[in-house]
Amino acid sequence: MVSGFPRRLRARGPERPVIGVLAALVIAASAAGCVSMPTGGPVQSYTVTQGPGTQSQHYQQIYAQPPGNGWTPEGIVTGFITASASFVNRQQVAREYLTPEASRKWNPNWSATVYSNVPTVTQTAFPARNQATVTVSGNVQANLSGYGSYAVPQAKQQGVSPIFDLVKLNGQWRISYAPPELLLTSDLFKDDYQLRNLYFFDPTGKFLVPDPVYVPLQATPSDLMDGLVHDLVAPPHDWLSRDATETAFPPGTTVLGDVTLEGTTATVNLGGAIAKASTSTPVMQQVSSQLYWTLVGSGQGAPAVQSVQVDVNNKPWIPLNSGENPVQHVPQYNPPTGASSVFYYLDAAGNLWDHDATQNKAGKVSRVGTGFSQIAVSPDHRFIAALRSGSLFIGPVGGKLSKRDGAGYTTMSWDPADNLWATTGDQIVMLHGAADPAQPLGQPVPVSVCASDGSCPAIGQYSSYSSLRVAPDGVRVALIIGGTELYFGAIVSQQGARPGQVTIKIVLSPFYVTAPTVNAFSAVTWYGPDNVITLGGPGSALTEYPVDGGSSTAITAEPRAQSITASWGSALIAGLPKGAMAAAASLTGSWTAAEPGVSPVYPG
Repeated sequence: MVSGFPRRLRARGPERPVIGVLAALVIAASAAGCVSMPTGGPVQSYTVTQGPGTQSQHYQQIYAQPPGNGWTPEGIVTGFITASASFVNRQQVAREYLTPEASRKWNPNWSATVYSNVPTVTQTAFPARNQATVTVSGNVQANLSGYGSYAVPQAKQQGVSPIFDLVKLNGQWRISYAPPELLLTSDLFKDDYQLRNLYFFDPTGKFLVPDPVYVPLQATPSDLMDGLVHDLVAPPHDWLSRDATETAFPPGTTVLGDVTLEGTTATVNLGGAIAKASTSTPVMQQVSSQLYWTLVGSGQGAPAVQSVQVDVNNKPWIPLNSGENPVQHVPQYNPPTGASSVFYYLDAAGNLWDHDATQNKAGKVSRVGTGFSQIAVSPDHRFIAALRSGSLFIGPVGGKLSKRDGAGYTTMSWDPADNLWATTGDQIVMLHGAADPAQPLGQPVPVSVCASDGSCPAIGQYSSYSSLRVAPDGVRVALIIGGTELYFGAIVSQQGARPGQVTIKIVLSPFYVTAPTVNAFSAVTWYGPDNVITLGGPGSALTEYPVDGGSSTAITAEPRAQSITASWGSALIAGLPKGAMAAAASLTGSWTAAEPGVSPVYPG
């Protein structure tokens, strides 16, 4: 999970706070907005940044200070920590604190240990006049692996302290060994990194799934693209890329040289194993789609890259139907948005209706019966699930519903493969092929919930799942737990020990949101591939949250709303008391009354 484990532990000596870590910074102030990280997340806040190509690219610039004459070992380590946060010229100033040999070996990429406060520097050994050892310790809030994958440290890692070895060169202390990761305070981290998305495929190879990583603001365009492509070829072992998603790059693929940018076109030259697959159109289409979405990006602000060219062993690959043009402006594969112009609801007489926004027309579909408090329609509009007094009913849209095994069901959501995911208060279950008429009474499969590092069960006791919604890609889920916490997770299915046996788990993201008040979250719905919208108190508040842990956005609420459903590019629909509904044409639009109806839902 985490790269760069400390080399060894040593006894502590006198501790000195790293005052110089902040004092040595010269920061160019800017008008950068501040966003809250998920309050349960390791790093509490960071600066809103704008990516290349935006009108306002403001962020705080770190200017590194070279070592001074006569600095102590603690001062050298303090200065190095500060200087290493500046990526200018491949951290040239930071390397002035290292011996020539240590500089050649030191290659942290984007890996980092993030401390909640200013750490302490301790000189723990001084066995000879020309040698010294310094330990850095503090409360670790987060770890970034080699190219920006974010992880929460386990409790057992909190007591591990990085070690620096120093020697005297020409009468001045220099670092002969430095830990293989950056050491940053949360303040330096928020000033130095921004979010970008990698894109991997779901297990079926149909959909691209965004995987958020942190990248240095000061990285050059070439270094940034090189790092992102590196993670596509060799995925980081994070909550999403650990069995939930996969890369289309064949094992043994190499990147030949740096990724180049000419105008708005990024060129990636690949070699190794992919040369054997270069004649396979699906593989190359998938690879080029991953590259396109990752390099064009959807992180903070609009990117500079607008198109991608893929070379294989220095020879341009030509996409199908491109007119022999190797430059790709439109990829073959895309992240699914879940967009639907049609939503469904029940009337007081127990009839199922659909409303088509393109025609602004509602039509009766079938009679399902009275007493149902909640419905869910599959993404392909073929199947419906309904809850009545904790019992679950499933059937084809327009057909008869059948009662399924189990009781105490509270919330439900379909995935693109027509599997139904449901909660029973303290448990999550999945009904595989729930709509398959050959399995009208199939047994629900229990789903375990795991921490972001993959350990199961997850740390903490989850006593109440208030809401569950599966993303349009069928890989990610949004969970409300206890009405106070919003989590995101990745679905992982694995073959069990016996033939036909499948174990299913949800691996939680390190990003989550803790509500400021009790019962602040009552419902959640996906809005496109990157965001969800929550409904909660006080006052039926609506809030949009990015799945990557970015800034949230308040949405004008309908104060009587009891439920909310959304679909990318379509109106928000709220369920109101006494079987009423209201609609807002956009996230910033005003609410107007809609036709009467119960449990309005978009497919999913």
